[in-house]
Amino acid sequence: MSLSMTGCGEAMATIGQNTCRIELRSVNNRFFKLTLRAREGFALLEPQIEAAVKSRVRRGAVQLNIDVSGPVALAAKRLDAIQLDAYFDQVQDFCSRHDLPSPQTIDAILGLPGVLAEKQQAGDEILALWPVVSKTLAEALDRLDRMRRAEGEAMACDLRSTCAEIAGLVTTIHARVPAVVEEHAARLLDRVNKLLDSPHATTPHRLGESDLAREIALLADRSDIAEELVRLKSHLAQFDRLLNEESPGRSLDFLTQELAREANTIASKSLDIQIAHAAVELKTRVERLRELVQNIE
Repeated sequence: MSLSMTGCGEAMATIGQNTCRIELRSVNNRFFKLTLRAREGFALLEPQIEAAVKSRVRRGAVQLNIDVSGPVALAAKRLDAIQLDAYFDQVQDFCSRHDLPSPQTIDAILGLPGVLAEKQQAGDEILALWPVVSKTLAEALDRLDRMRRAEGEAMACDLRSTCAEIAGLVTTIHARVPAVVEEHAARLLDRVNKLLDSPHATTPHRLGESDLAREIALLADRSDIAEELVRLKSHLAQFDRLLNEESPGRSLDFLTQELAREANTIASKSLDIQIAHAAVELKTRVERLRELVQNIE
């Protein structure tokens, strides 16, 4: 079943004293792209995290937010007493010079840059978190997959329905083609005979059957859309087969371009108002396919 590139998944897991929470969000993208948001130091785990996500998500832009709490996380920040003393001395000096009361708490100062700094954690401390991160990530990916499959199934139904409408339009156009040639032949014969029989004609005569046959043959050749109709049917059959695969997005995108090409050719060749209207409907349905396919993995 086709997968959507849009979805989200969250999970939380605890191993020992460490708890990990992961949030995944994915949107459509031509290629695979992972954006990791975590505290400093977790870059050590990025290759493992990316490999785990890439094994489940082939295409799309994935944003991964990770937060770990526990002994390691608590030690991740430190108070810079020297910086705090410098800020406090400056505040007291300013208050003294302007005859203002000195602050009784340091709450406001704690939020100033450099007072609470990230502590550089040892690499082995970060790597030791991988079991809890791996477990949480697997659960988040499972939930992301469920949402992507559900949305993919809904889109596949919509795509098949639109393909059925296109197939119906192709059948309508195909059935109309023989009548178009006959009607154009009759109109051509009537117009030419009226022109030749008019008082302005220098040598009134009737149009010969060979002349008429030649003009009709030229007309039929210029407006022949048999090949385009055959290719449309072939593309639709292939489109349906691809929807049963798990990651057919690129192939479906190419097929929609080919469907659009055939629809445009039919519209440009058409000399019949009914076929022209059907070609417009055809192009509208193909555009609908193109929009949906942009979100298929």
